[in-house]
Amino acid sequence: MCRILSYEAMTGKEKPKVQTILEAIFTGAIEKLSKVNSGQLIEVLHVYLDMEAGEASVYDEHENLLEKNTIFEWIERSEKGTRLYKQAVHFTRVSLAALKTRKVFDNPMFMRPFKVVQVDDDFNEIETIFLIEGSDGLSEGRLLKNLEQDLQNFYRKIFDNL
Repeated sequence: MCRILSYEAMTGKEKPKVQTILEAIFTGAIEKLSKVNSGQLIEVLHVYLDMEAGEASVYDEHENLLEKNTIFEWIERSEKGTRLYKQAVHFTRVSLAALKTRKVFDNPMFMRPFKVVQVDDDFNEIETIFLIEGSDGLSEGRLLKNLEQDLQNFYRKIFDNL
């Protein structure tokens, strides 16, 4: 999936287009995780922002590519370097916050704490750009319920054999 973004995308009133594309990248990645996850809990997603190629990529914990899109604005801008990079990180944070507001990360497959980290092309962590701390109770509740059931089954087996 590739979306084209014009030069005007990050200037003036058009800035939300970059955010929309980044939200779509993460939404697509989460949808793929939901389909192939098979009950595994997710603690971290990796995001790689390649300003030269104009690409934003999202990877799972095992460095498998989930979603990748090109934002041509990043390629076309005459202004490169630190400023453009900081804007890209900012829009990534804003996009993730918007997804959190829409409760996208309330899915039980996401553990707490859950984070999105920015990585370089060798998957070395640069920084955590998004973090949801604490427990929502879903993962812990599910775990405790399963442990309680296992313990009850264990006791039944022991006492039935006596």
